[in-house]
This record gives sequence, structure tokens and C-alpha cells, in this order.
Amino acid sequence: MKIFDVHSDLLYDLYTKKKEGKVNRFALYHAPQLRISDIKGAIWTMYSPDDFDLVESIEIALGEIDIHLLPDFQVLLGLEGLRNLPKATDLKKVYDLGIRHAMLTWNEENQYATGVAGDKNRGLMPEGKTLLSMMEELDMIIDVAHLNEKSFYDVLNYTQKNIIFSHGNVKSLCEHRRNLSDEQLKALRSVDGLFGLTLANNFVSPNKQEQNLDHLLNHLEAAIDIMDIDHIMFGFDFMDYLSEFPNANLIDLPDASQTKNLLSKMRERGYQETEIEKICYRNFYQRYHRHIHQFEVKS
Repeated sequence: MKIFDVHSDLLYDLYTKKKEGKVNRFALYHAPQLRISDIKGAIWTMYSPDDFDLVESIEIALGEIDIHLLPDFQVLLGLEGLRNLPKATDLKKVYDLGIRHAMLTWNEENQYATGVAGDKNRGLMPEGKTLLSMMEELDMIIDVAHLNEKSFYDVLNYTQKNIIFSHGNVKSLCEHRRNLSDEQLKALRSVDGLFGLTLANNFVSPNKQEQNLDHLLNHLEAAIDIMDIDHIMFGFDFMDYLSEFPNANLIDLPDASQTKNLLSKMRERGYQETEIEKICYRNFYQRYHRHIHQFEVKS
């Protein structure tokens, strides 16, 4: 069984570790985990929690990747937040580096939109509309994760093309600001969007004893009830390599090497192999395989 993980901060990790002088991060840490994982494809994003040169960061991260180490691994390149994109017209610069996906914000307010930590009355900005129009023209994936509720609906009212919510869970089961209400899930379904469930432990439950796969699968069942199985995927958001978020994933799925635990639990819950394949891989891949990045493989 293959899994396509629609949210990984791998690019950010490679960039920050290189800036710290740590070399061979991809070869020594990420590739060994992924080789023994069921994950055979991912959106690798550049996460932007603070200010830095976006083009430089992408170039540094890509320079650290030796795709020889992951034969047949399918990579789509993305951006978690656009605070470091100076203006909408700069989008073409990152597109030319291979970026095919973007979230308008992380949690912050920026020139494009408003994240969940921003003013609840502030939504999509005029520059954000310009950006969305450019993303439409470039056939990019528009990711509405991290937006506050007003920005979320503003985006869906402005465009319905290539919409996903890459990583979050169901708010009716866990009252976290990054999770979606039933009404938001219905709105996402109405634009034929995809919803990615995440392993961030406090998105699953505030109770440490419930931060496990059994409770994640409760979120999965609730999401399927609202959106149907053809609109569900996984955006794991592993944080074992991010020092600012220690032990932030599930007790029984702490890193990419342990994905077999998820597949076993899904089978225990009675999911058929065709259903598991849809959720884990096919729902996303069938729509967006055209955006798989072709690395220049050095001999």
C-alpha cells in the first residue's frame, strides 16, 4: 500500500539545517526513514514561520536533495505560507523553481490573507486576489489550511480551482483553531476540494491519552461522513525533526518510519483495501500527479 503525504516540512528542515552548518541532512535523516516507510510520495513544503529570503531558501533546500536515495519517490513542491513572497508577481520566481502548491499564510496576517492567529474580521486582501488569479493561471494547487474562517470563505468565494486543505482535523471532535467546522467541511466539499487529516497530536485531542491512531480514525470517520471517501487524504505533518515541536505527533505514529501502524489500524476498523488506497494515495495522486517535480538527477 502506498501513501502520498500531502504535508511535510522537509524543505524547511533541509534549509534551516544547512544554514546551521549541518550537512547531509537528507541522506542521514530523511531518506532512511522514508525508505522503510509506506510513504512513496509527498508535498515537500518550505514552511515560513518567520522572515527569510524565500528564493534562496528553496534553492538551498533543493541543493540538499539526492533523489537517487529514494528511487521512484514522487515529490510535489509547495509553500506553507507566503509571508516571504514580497508581492504577488514574484510568484513566477518560485514557480520556475518547481513550486506548484501554496498556502497564503501560516498562522499570521500578511499582505495576502489572514491566518488563524490574525484578526477574525480580516480576510483575503486585494493582493491575495491577485495572487489567487496568478495561481489559477499557473494551474497551481491552492491550499486553504492555516487561514482564519473569513479568509477561508473569501478564498472559496473567489476561486474553486485546485482547492485542498492539506492538514487539519475535525473541530466537532477537537476544538482546535486549526481544525475545520462541519460547515467548513461542507463548503470544502461543495467546491470539490480535498481534506487532509493530520497527526499533530493536539489537533486529535487535548487529552494526552487520546493522542493516538484510534482517535485519529474517529476524525477520519467523521470527515468521511461529511465529505465522502473520495475527498479525504492524509497530510501527516511529522515534527520529529523540528526542534520547536518536540513529541508533537501521535503516540503510535511519531515519525515516517511507523506508517505501518496506521494501515493496520485502518484494516482493524474494517476499511477495505480499495478504500485505504483511495484515502492514502489515489484521491490526491489522481488529481495532481501532473505536478510531480522532476529533479535533475546528477550522475
